[in-house]
Amino acid sequence: MIQKGKISTCGRANGVKPRLIAFEATRRCRFNCRHCRANAGIGGNDELTTSQCKKILASVAKFGKCVIILTGGEPMERRDIYKLIQYSRQLGLRPVMATCGYLIDEKSITKLKEAGVLALSFSLDGASAQTHDAFRGSKGAFDSVIKAAKLARRKRVRFQINTTISKINVDEVTGIAELAKSLGAYCFNPFILVPTGRGEQIADEILDPVEYEALLNELLRMKLESEIEVRVTCGPQFARVARQAKAEQRIGGVNGCMGGRGFGFISYRGDVQTCGFLDISAGNLIENGFDFGKIWLESKFLQEIRDLSGYRGNCRDCDFVGVCGGCRARAYATSGDYLAGDPVCNYRPGDKN
Repeated sequence: MIQKGKISTCGRANGVKPRLIAFEATRRCRFNCRHCRANAGIGGNDELTTSQCKKILASVAKFGKCVIILTGGEPMERRDIYKLIQYSRQLGLRPVMATCGYLIDEKSITKLKEAGVLALSFSLDGASAQTHDAFRGSKGAFDSVIKAAKLARRKRVRFQINTTISKINVDEVTGIAELAKSLGAYCFNPFILVPTGRGEQIADEILDPVEYEALLNELLRMKLESEIEVRVTCGPQFARVARQAKAEQRIGGVNGCMGGRGFGFISYRGDVQTCGFLDISAGNLIENGFDFGKIWLESKFLQEIRDLSGYRGNCRDCDFVGVCGGCRARAYATSGDYLAGDPVCNYRPGDKN
């Protein structure tokens, strides 16, 4: 039974179309990031062809005009990335791109802008070269992303800073946010670590529930006071914290987990997923003839994810599950059950709210 404050989304998607879809254009990347959910590397050429990518983009656009996030790996490793951005614009999609920054230079950013990219996100996991380079497994990674961000600002390409937060860098969050602002980012977007892919090797670096709660409250303070936007990903409890603090009128609506609802993910093999961190396929676009809408609306897996009444553990009895939803990917990574409770959350019904 759904308790007060919960919202049942049982069954079909109720006509809701995703507002954002991340498309994993490749798993090639020259970095060796400790947390990489894609386990990306320099080898392998099993990515989709240009034609297949275009058919996927067309299938998404047919279902709904949304923001399409070209991601990887490092999407700039694809020679046809400019064509894919241009084609996305022609379809009426709104293309943005997530990049590590090492292939961003005067020539490439000019081509990205001409192709029609609307914004970039740069990954920055430390306030210093020491932390960021260690996290990324590549010396010089910090300098390359800082250079790329400065170039984007000079070329007037909007960009945000993405940061994966764990015990390794949680003490640098404020410093990273300040650096993002000084670089000219329009948004600071922290991601809470989900130990999947190569991230399994640093599963012990997940924030414990007390650390996590403290971080969420600090991020809320930053969001209330920051001159740039602060957005939290893979931290759905942020929506609960904002509501408990009665801060929504000041900061606007805050979303919990959007996976399988307002957000979707398409893998480098054409699999539709709730997100990149929950590596379970709802259906493959190559195999079903490039019909994104059919998978999105009819997948039993996605219907199960949307049905809050089926959640277990601490999420089952939570009076905020309708605004939060818990992280299905983190539940799966730590317990093998994507309907289980989110292990980093320490809220219990009856806590002061």
